[in-house]
Amino acid sequence: MAEKSLFSQLKERRVFRAMLLYVALLWVALQAADLLADARILDAQVVRWLILLGAAGLPITIVASWFLEAPWKERRALAIAGDVVIILAIVVAASLFAWQQWFTSFTRPTVALLRIEATDTRSTTADLAAHLGSRLRMALATRPELRVIELSSSRDPQLEGLSVADRADKLGADLLITGTLAQGSSQLRLTLQVYAADGELLHSETYEERTTDQAQLQSRVLNNLWPQLSLPEDSLAEISEAITSCSYPHGTDAVLAIAAADAGGDSQSLEAFLENADRAGMLHLVMAGALFRERREAPAVQQPVIQSIAMQRLALAETHCPNTPDVELLRLTNSLDGRGDDTVLVRHPSSATLHRFAAEAAAEPARADLYLKEAKMLDPLGSW
Repeated sequence: MAEKSLFSQLKERRVFRAMLLYVALLWVALQAADLLADARILDAQVVRWLILLGAAGLPITIVASWFLEAPWKERRALAIAGDVVIILAIVVAASLFAWQQWFTSFTRPTVALLRIEATDTRSTTADLAAHLGSRLRMALATRPELRVIELSSSRDPQLEGLSVADRADKLGADLLITGTLAQGSSQLRLTLQVYAADGELLHSETYEERTTDQAQLQSRVLNNLWPQLSLPEDSLAEISEAITSCSYPHGTDAVLAIAAADAGGDSQSLEAFLENADRAGMLHLVMAGALFRERREAPAVQQPVIQSIAMQRLALAETHCPNTPDVELLRLTNSLDGRGDDTVLVRHPSSATLHRFAAEAAAEPARADLYLKEAKMLDPLGSW
């Protein structure tokens, strides 16, 4: 009698059937674990361990099936039961996969734009990095497909020294954007990276632009970030128009003064550029923001006057920046206009302040809790 081939022996000992059954069951387990991880019920590290254990278990299954003394021809019922288990496992796994895709289509991924680090000790570089980060965060935060963490949390000192994965865990973020900024005599070099929550680098890009070409730099960055965040292409044109409509004054000194004021400084340094750059909308926008901050720290008797000047600056910014969402957001968060109006949340879906306003104004406790929960997700490290 001719000796049986290896393939025939593998088939006779049902090794292929055992492999298929094992893979099907492992697939079901991993799909379920992935869904639980997406819902933050299960830690992502557990999923990684399951993958490793699953890969290690496959050769063990093959060896066990080969040496298992089982007269399969006499155990037809057992063989049929194995087939049924395989089919059911595949159906369950396919159903879980379909449900996951459906669920994902209604889920807003959470994005955190971390601090862009200056590569030198100059305050101007740090100010420019902070200003650029706030502008990019605002552009992304207008998209209803994303939940974008507030800068107060994504720049919190608690995150210093932590790994990317640990920062993502603290912020509850699915994607993190970080980078560095270097400043030459008149040039900027910006490097940005996009990371997954587990620390995997998904994208990296370096940009070089003149310091005065801020709008062009921001548009280039968004053009590259858009595909990484799975955002619709048709919305990019709308955001790019909003960026370019709010022009910067000409001259490096003016840009640096704007960056310093936007990073937390006062508005006095901007006054010198008004005479020659009155039509630069970014100048008025940043001045209004600086004045609102100054009003909050001023004595009560001075606050109405500062508020009035700030609103005048905001009106000028709106004239020169007709499509910029910053204008409306500044008005809403620094007056009573935004309280109790749910429709503003559609235009500013990633504003923790507006969600707090909505929670305060909500008549139903369940709706108030919903708004407050969203506000905490948007500003997880804020003071509550």
